[in-house]
Amino acid sequence: MFITFLSDFGLQDDFVGTCRGVIARIAPEATVIDITHGIEPLAVLQGAIVLANTVPYMPDGVHLAVVDPGVGSGRRALAVRDASGRFYVGPDNGLLVP
Repeated sequence: MFITFLSDFGLQDDFVGTCRGVIARIAPEATVIDITHGIEPLAVLQGAIVLANTVPYMPDGVHLAVVDPGVGSGRRALAVRDASGRFYVGPDNGLLVP
């Protein structure tokens, strides 16, 4: 199983490592592919474009994307499956739309 991971977390703190640790605890057999963690902070449109541009080159699996100005708020999370069977997980803020 493959999980791709895209975020605006950067690499200066523990957020990416913590997320990867949680993924490893839940799905130790999964291979995680980091698309980027360099999306500009809170830049939902940039994250959506990068996700849309890169997913066609990724193996089938789960595509996790986190760029969310409302993180920690009551915003819902989404899990969506497209027509080809790929799964997308992210905040309900337009990031997964393209």
